[in-house]
This record gives sequence, C-alpha cells and structure tokens, in this order.
Amino acid sequence: MDKLACMRAFTAVANAGGFSRAARKSNLTKALLSKYVAQLEESLNIRLFNRTTRQVSLTEVGRAYYTRCIPLLEELDELEAVVQDIHTTPSGELNISAPTSFSELHLMQVISSFTSKYPDIRINMVLTDRVIDIVEEGFDLALRIGILPDSSLIACKLSTIRTVACASPEYLQQYGEPDCPKDLLRHSCIIDTNYKSEIAWSFERDGDVQSVNIEGRHYINSAVAVRKLALAHNGIALCPTFVLGEAVKARKLKIVLSKYKIEEFGLYAVYSHRRHLSTKVQLFMALLKEYFSEHPAWEE
Repeated sequence: MDKLACMRAFTAVANAGGFSRAARKSNLTKALLSKYVAQLEESLNIRLFNRTTRQVSLTEVGRAYYTRCIPLLEELDELEAVVQDIHTTPSGELNISAPTSFSELHLMQVISSFTSKYPDIRINMVLTDRVIDIVEEGFDLALRIGILPDSSLIACKLSTIRTVACASPEYLQQYGEPDCPKDLLRHSCIIDTNYKSEIAWSFERDGDVQSVNIEGRHYINSAVAVRKLALAHNGIALCPTFVLGEAVKARKLKIVLSKYKIEEFGLYAVYSHRRHLSTKVQLFMALLKEYFSEHPAWEE
C-alpha cells in the first residue's frame, strides 16, 4: 500500500465533500479514490467517512486525522519544492496579483526585466483593485497599496507612497489656488472612490489635523482617470504621487497645499507563510526591492 497516495486521496475526498467531486478535481478516477481510502481505513482499522447514497462526511476520528494530515502533506510538498529548486533552473509559472493603475504605470518594466533575465519563467498576472485571498485563489504573491490589516500573510514593504492635492495651472488661474484645506469648499473636486474616506480629505500640519468634507461633480474609482480629469482642468484632485510624477515634472499639473501632509501608504509584496518561497518568487522579490526603493523614481 502506498500510504502517501492513500493520504492524498483521503484529503482530496474530504476537501471536495465526495468521491465524484474529488475525481472531477483530480487526475484520479472515483474507483481509485475509493480503493485508496478503503486501504487507508483498513490499515488504520478505523472508519474515516460516513457514507450514504447522497453524501460523504468525515467521522469524528476522520476529522481528527484530516487535521493532522494537512500540515504533513503541505510540509512534504514544500520539501519536494525546495529540492527541485536547488537542482533546476528557475522555471514554471509565477502567479501575481497587483493593483491596476499602479501596475500599468510602473510594474510592466519590472516584469519585462524579469522575463528577460529568466526566460523559462512564465508570468500570469491578474490586475485588480480587489483584495484577493492569495492562498485560496492560488497566487504566489500579491502587490498591495495601503495600510495592511493584521493577517497570516508575510508582508515586505517595498516603498512609501505619498498622496498630494493637485490641479492644472489653467484651473488654478481661473479659480485661484487654495491657501488652506477649508478653501477646498469653494472648489470643484475630483473624487477617487478607491479611498475609504472618499469625501473627507484630511490634512496635517504641525500636529494639527484638518478634515474637509469636499464635494465634486466627478466620482471615479481609478487614479489614472482622476489624473486625466485634472489634466482637463476639471478641478482639484487627491492622487498618489506615482500617478502624477510625469505630469508635475512637465508642469501640466501643480501640487497645491504642499505645506500640509496628506495620508501616506505603503507599497507591499505579500505572500503566504504556509507556502515554500520558491526560487522564482525569491528572484522576483529581489528585483522588486531593487526597483522600488524608499525613494522611487516618481518622486524625482
């Protein structure tokens, strides 16, 4: 009896909630799964599943056995991955989740450099502003911008991202430049709905925090779209500096209320501590750290 194959078959059936569903999700037939589970039950001299014509459920001792099986199998998978990494050239698929606007503006150069250096690695990237479950959805790592909540994930900070208020010189020439946050009440504002406090903009100076409930005609969930509306003279926008760098440098946008500090966020790479950090992930992390320092290019 192949004890390891039997344990894998048992956990597959337990995860799927039945032999037929487990067979559809794996490369094993329903008959082979049944055979492996039966052999495991016989060797342990216990019943792992309650079986009826309609469903399969774990017995009490089956649940206890399942709880101990999972970490053992995961540890074995990690051990095999470590050995394979040592003896093989980095290859395979690297699955990444990353925020849309940031990635389109700044991540593609990193991806291009990475695949040029390691042509045997295939990049599968999903751009989304949704916070995904990287373990459940099968990602090797994710890039995230914000203040991270406590979680079981390991987070590596790559950079700090500032937020500033800005507008086009043409808009400011027509409507005037605000001297203090309260002056925003007489301006049209462009609102990025990705911010949790989208209509309450907070400004800090010398320890004094002022919060202003702003109004506007444009509400949109894209920092790039907010920048384009500001460039078209539609009002004052709150934007991360990674979106504005080139436009400010070209004097197409002007930062206002620069004496005030607005909320800062971190740029993080996150991955699961439950998963072996493969060579391809380590190499990609090293390139990310090199490219996104604490003083990134967009701040120049």
